[in-house]
Amino acid sequence: MEIQSSDEITYTLDRIPIIKYEYPELTNRGSQLPIEQLLLNPSDADDEKISQYLYKLSIVTRHLIKNPEFNQIIIDLAKNSETECANLMDLENVAPNFFEEINSGLEQYGLTLEFINENMTHAPVGPDPDYPETAVLESYFPAIFIPNLSSLNGELQPLISPNVEVDPGDDESIDDNIIVWYYGDATSIEVSEIMISEETAMATTNPLFLLDNSVSTLETDENKDFEALNSSRSTGAAGSTAGSMSFASHEYGIKTITYKYEKYGKSDFAVTTINIKPNGQKHWIYNGLNGSQYKSNNAQVIGKIHQSDVSYMQNKWAFHAGNYQPWSNPWTPNVVQNGVNVVFWNTFERDWNHSSKGIGTCSANGTSVSLEGNMKYSSEWYTWIPSTANIHYTRFQWLDWDWAHWNSSKKAWFRLWKVY
Repeated sequence: MEIQSSDEITYTLDRIPIIKYEYPELTNRGSQLPIEQLLLNPSDADDEKISQYLYKLSIVTRHLIKNPEFNQIIIDLAKNSETECANLMDLENVAPNFFEEINSGLEQYGLTLEFINENMTHAPVGPDPDYPETAVLESYFPAIFIPNLSSLNGELQPLISPNVEVDPGDDESIDDNIIVWYYGDATSIEVSEIMISEETAMATTNPLFLLDNSVSTLETDENKDFEALNSSRSTGAAGSTAGSMSFASHEYGIKTITYKYEKYGKSDFAVTTINIKPNGQKHWIYNGLNGSQYKSNNAQVIGKIHQSDVSYMQNKWAFHAGNYQPWSNPWTPNVVQNGVNVVFWNTFERDWNHSSKGIGTCSANGTSVSLEGNMKYSSEWYTWIPSTANIHYTRFQWLDWDWAHWNSSKKAWFRLWKVY
């Protein structure tokens, strides 16, 4: 859609359909705007707090996307980031004029970037009292996440978003859509508001600036003293042995509504998996595989779980790993493996519109790797406490002998199988 061009920024929307979100009729709204209703979260006060911070930051920052210097600084900061994010606190040194301008705008809310940075904390929902590490307070910094960083055109106008997901109601076609804003031309004062999907975000070359709570590193601790939760063997029904052997997941699901991290719409139950080969080479299992289920960031969305399906086990075959021999030793999980194939993995609630968070740093064959997933919060993992992912690698020998192996946690079910 051609809008208008300026000498510095081309005001064109590339492959972005103009689809407006129809806010539901609201009563007793008071002075709140309809979009502010989407920020509310009575069941998670910290989430509501962070959503409010991001919304207010987007309001006072959005006029800056008409400045090509600001846009280039944000893009450059994101390119130098481990998480494709521009840390807004870095502007104090990199571009103090923009830092001060954002702070000046925040004065109307009684906020500063320094205050937001210090208070952007989130208490994990439903921590397990048996494992104190699941209750550690999470800390983030205010950032702009650019999901299409590798394919954007820096000469086109950016779109900016408070990173607010719409409530799809009964319309599944807009599930996981977010609100975004753009200016019609260089002289526009008011923004136009539309919603976009992940498909649109990955297709457009307009820079997408999504306000986000980000982390500085994807590395997590490696707890080798933890007793592995998948240390017991289990038996599944034997099947046909015709063809080539591989491994797949089948049973999965969210155990209670406490761990349905998606506020609106369906939960994206995803898995990320990596094989560290005997020579230390890394092989991300889902990177480059065909099919719409294989997403960016080396993750696969196994299934979308409706709220009515929470507490019920789901069934769907999904590729987990090939027959990578020699296999790791399943009896010594606390020992770093060498000279064998080791497959590390974790499951999580995937949100395409949020930056990566670490869900386990693992080591084998002289190589370390950090598992990651696009999530709003680091605690939105499903199977393994991130610090223990290193001892919860796939037990290939047990799968070979027993056909199946449960890998479940307090939050979720997950069962792996040998298949042919």
